[in-house]
Amino acid sequence: MTRYGEQGWEFGDDPGPLVRPFAVTRGRAGRDLHTLDILTLVVAVRTEHEAATLDREYGEIVRLCQGRPLSIAELAAHLNLLLAAVKVLVSDLIHSGHVIYRSPTPPTDRADPRLLQAVLDGIRRI
Repeated sequence: MTRYGEQGWEFGDDPGPLVRPFAVTRGRAGRDLHTLDILTLVVAVRTEHEAATLDREYGEIVRLCQGRPLSIAELAAHLNLLLAAVKVLVSDLIHSGHVIYRSPTPPTDRADPRLLQAVLDGIRRI
């Protein structure tokens, strides 16, 4: 066993890749996340100044989404957080009215017959 300060974890050290997302989301995961997926676009509707009182990660999301939409996947990359954690944070910001979102339209069950015909015509020309 190592003692405090001897080749072990010290107070200022990075706690690891899984502890931070757990702490950021306050242990919450996966409930009441609207219809957020990795392609969902997020746009800030409040100014950075209005978001100044938010926790660091929330404020960073609002700052990143000022004037341009970013996907959940892009936000996760910028924040260096897991997708699940970013979904929780964005969901909180939606509830508080700081951001709005738009999820991609779900795929239809039927294929477009014009597209299928174009593919078939292209194959026949080969």
